[in-house]
Amino acid sequence: MRLRKLILAVVSAIVCLPVWGQAVAAAAADSCDTSGRPETIIESIRRGNNIVVEMPDDLARRMEARQDTEANPSAETQDASDGEQKEERYQRPNSQGKIVGYRVQIYADNNARIAKAEARMRERAVGGAFPYNTYVTYSSPYWRLRVGDFRTQDEASKAAAAIRKRFPKYAREVRVVRDHVYAR
Repeated sequence: MRLRKLILAVVSAIVCLPVWGQAVAAAAADSCDTSGRPETIIESIRRGNNIVVEMPDDLARRMEARQDTEANPSAETQDASDGEQKEERYQRPNSQGKIVGYRVQIYADNNARIAKAEARMRERAVGGAFPYNTYVTYSSPYWRLRVGDFRTQDEASKAAAAIRKRFPKYAREVRVVRDHVYAR
């Protein structure tokens, strides 16, 4: 049903575009009005003619897959074997081996006197308690401590909950952030 609505929206936007495709070749004489100009898509639809939409096979497969997931949304997100969410698409790592993913931010401050030392201190504490990679960065004017290289937000949320539980005094500042992470 959505495909029909999409096609009708595109068709209505292209009111004066002549009808092209396989149907035109078969009915060239019938597709012109009395003045000899080609019939528009809207006119052809109003007359009840079939409209042929040509598209690449890859696009057709994507549209079919999307319609299937709209009809059964639980099939898209649940994996029968372990109940985890499926990856929606594969990301190719960039030249530095990074993809768009998530990290857990534990600290961010712009106090010039203590921010760097505090970020390093928390890095040692969290790095000793968890097996996650730690990243202390300076992006003017903030020093930040972020941990982990998570592909999904769900994985990062679980790690954030574990960090909050282990370090309750950091809990107020712990949050999941979108970042470029190393592909694993």
